[in-house]
Amino acid sequence: MDSVSVCCLLRYFVVIAAVWSKVEAQRRSEKSTEERPQPSFLDTPRNFTYQEGQLARLECSLQNLGTKKVIWRRSSDPHPMTIGRKRYVDDTRVMVEHMPLGQEWHLLIKQVRLDDEGQYECQVASRDKTLRRYVNLIVKPGDKSARGTPQIHIEGSTYVEKNGDIRLVCNATGEEHSPDDIDWFLNGQKLDTDSSQVSILKRVSLTEKTIYSILEIKNAKMKDAGIYVCRTSDLQIASERVDVLNADTNNVKRDGVDSHDPSKGYYDPRKGYFDQQANHGSGAYRISCSWGTVLASFVWLCVSVTCWPVAHSRLLLFFT
Repeated sequence: MDSVSVCCLLRYFVVIAAVWSKVEAQRRSEKSTEERPQPSFLDTPRNFTYQEGQLARLECSLQNLGTKKVIWRRSSDPHPMTIGRKRYVDDTRVMVEHMPLGQEWHLLIKQVRLDDEGQYECQVASRDKTLRRYVNLIVKPGDKSARGTPQIHIEGSTYVEKNGDIRLVCNATGEEHSPDDIDWFLNGQKLDTDSSQVSILKRVSLTEKTIYSILEIKNAKMKDAGIYVCRTSDLQIASERVDVLNADTNNVKRDGVDSHDPSKGYYDPRKGYFDQQANHGSGAYRISCSWGTVLASFVWLCVSVTCWPVAHSRLLLFFT
């Protein structure tokens, strides 16, 4: 057998081995798929009724979803509304409510309208056409007077010591639903989360139609003082002034020494230090005043003793 025949035979065996390996891998994949539990829907309501303008929640919960995707669509429309958590319709009112590792894949429709009424389908992206669940949405005309009033306010300490922590909480309530987002600004500059100093946490309460945003600034410096503004996505705005106090500056003491301590002299605020000469001068003045008083008293006493006999004799002659 020549070398050409050997090469052809080797190539043949290589091709056969590659095909066999691919077939085995596919068979093992299909076998593992068959052994893995299939997705199944949990028992949730099938009919949902809301008033116009409310936040509509269409529930859909599954177990054993694995890596498969959940698709929401209207039964009358073949195009998907959402796949996973991504929206595929040009309608910002539509979103999917899902927590990581959770079983809930609820479809949310904010400010639901009368034309949103109909049948919706929650299905698993799979060849199995039975992995789908139908729910019905009923929308009734809403009472306009029952709608809430948008509100926003900031809570937190407005005075913080230097190197302390600034903590502000912004609460914003929407008319029909909670605002989508909140941004923070300091003196007109937008603040973003910084792992080293700035932290911004957000939480949404759908039942209260409120979004909460917590701003924390660690080890506040003098530059962190100013006007803090929180602004919602629907342009609600609230502001609060925060002052950072410099604890190193104190009107009572300077460098740990009482400014009213007479032993240290007179503290001159224009000079920024104790003037010992002023202290000595004031002390010399007090000493000179004391010695002058004693000397004057002594002279007056001597004069009185010396002059008293003469004065006494003259008085006697005068009266006689």
